[in-house]
Amino acid sequence: MVKAIECIYEDNVLKPVGKIQLREGERIRVTIGKKLSFGPIRLKKKITLDRISDLRDESWTSSQILLLSSMQH
Repeated sequence: MVKAIECIYEDNVLKPVGKIQLREGERIRVTIGKKLSFGPIRLKKKITLDRISDLRDESWTSSQILLLSSMQH
């Protein structure tokens, strides 16, 4: 069984945020992954709709080139 449990790291110890269903002395394996926060991105300058369109076209073109390149090998 695999289950993700949110923990907080305090005083060199991982502490579960809520209750967990484990027996005393039970051995488990822990995998650590940082929780990412996605706050607003601050840009140095405004981005126009034309620039967004250009980036979208550039991204599509790049992905098509990679796809064609991988099909040739």
